[in-house]
Amino acid sequence: MKNIAIIGAGMTGLSLAYNLQEHNITIFDKSWRPGGRVSTRKHNNYFFDHGAHYLSTNHSVNQLNEVISRYNLGQVIEIDFATDYSKNKKTRKKIIIGQNGMNSIPKSIFDNIKVKSYLNSKIIKISKNSNDLFSLFSEKEEFKNFDYVLICIPYLQSKELSKDLIDFTQIVSEPSYDPIHTVMLSYKNINNINIKAGLNLHKDVSFFMNQNIKFNELSDDCWVLNMSSEYTKNNISIDKYDLEKYAQSIFEKTFGIKKNEISFIKSHRWLFAQTKVSYNSISKKNWINSKDNKLFLSGDWVIGKSLSDAWDAGEKLSHYIKILSV
Repeated sequence: MKNIAIIGAGMTGLSLAYNLQEHNITIFDKSWRPGGRVSTRKHNNYFFDHGAHYLSTNHSVNQLNEVISRYNLGQVIEIDFATDYSKNKKTRKKIIIGQNGMNSIPKSIFDNIKVKSYLNSKIIKISKNSNDLFSLFSEKEEFKNFDYVLICIPYLQSKELSKDLIDFTQIVSEPSYDPIHTVMLSYKNINNINIKAGLNLHKDVSFFMNQNIKFNELSDDCWVLNMSSEYTKNNISIDKYDLEKYAQSIFEKTFGIKKNEISFIKSHRWLFAQTKVSYNSISKKNWINSKDNKLFLSGDWVIGKSLSDAWDAGEKLSHYIKILSV
């Protein structure tokens, strides 16, 4: 039985923790809750899935389906979906959503595996002692004697944290992310928009989704808009008020909304929103490791941009850790 530190409580970190439960697992995350970018924002009586929006029913990660079924984490709904709203392309689409928002999926996995954890603990340094064991340091505390350290945070942050222990000069091409501004907005009255989610609402809005189909308790008409990655990159530091008003104007003009009072609007910037170029696509590898095979980097950036890709990355690495720890 090995002592294993997992840095990052997103879907990859949780996948590793789930698959390595025979070991002594400790999870660290800078956030107050698990899930990473699988995030559900609550404000008074409003709820918004402003990170991962849904899980596709046709993804190929069987274990994730098994976990969702085992713990009763999701439900399948069928909605009117615009595959390309700008070209009037629409279909009926089945998707998997969380029982209580998308963050309820990683939160329930975290609660069920019952491993030691330190949330609100940002790891800022990793070192090795004379016994070839790892120590992890937050700003206030040291955590000692780990046989393995598995870092499951965005690539650039992983690289910075492990640069003294991994030779990154051997990596010719690096994975990359797209940033995305997300806007959450709510109207006092229901707008009766038939399309509940879709792509390409506007050249500057790449995705939109109604939240009432996920949260039955919502009385106002709640929506989440993702600005396009191109728009976000060109306006990375835009004033939030200007961004929110621009997104609102696009939404209202597109759907002909008039005389309906906004009851809530707020934006969030995801600098590492989704994988643009995966590590596997440029290296054919499923993780980055130290020469001694004791420190590993993984995450959704390894395989792809979806929630299922993040889980798959963790599952693949866990198989290798099991072989090493025999």
